[in-house]
Amino acid sequence: MGARGRIVEGLRIAHAADRERFEALLDDRLVGVLQYGPGSAEGVRDLRSTVVSPEHGGQGIGTALVREALAETAEEGLDVEATCWFARGYLERHPEGTRSTQRPTDEAGREPGEGDA
Repeated sequence: MGARGRIVEGLRIAHAADRERFEALLDDRLVGVLQYGPGSAEGVRDLRSTVVSPEHGGQGIGTALVREALAETAEEGLDVEATCWFARGYLERHPEGTRSTQRPTDEAGREPGEGDA
């Protein structure tokens, strides 16, 4: 099991299901984590938090974590939602092929048309 798409050489994404997280390992050193949990409904996984070590930021590691989490979640037949801002942004930019329950929102967190006069 590995991350899909372009990644840092030597990077491996592992699913630590017992800890409800995906781990980014660079040469077997933990450099990032995507934590998840149950979603708002049965059969939904909530991507809750994505963290990458500061010295490895900007290298696509967070994106690799989200991609792998989405791929494995789909393989498990689950839908996905994201309370994590990073994962939510990825879902909004890449809705294709995702079993997402996420609704698009503006910067204030409002759904389209909400708050309009």
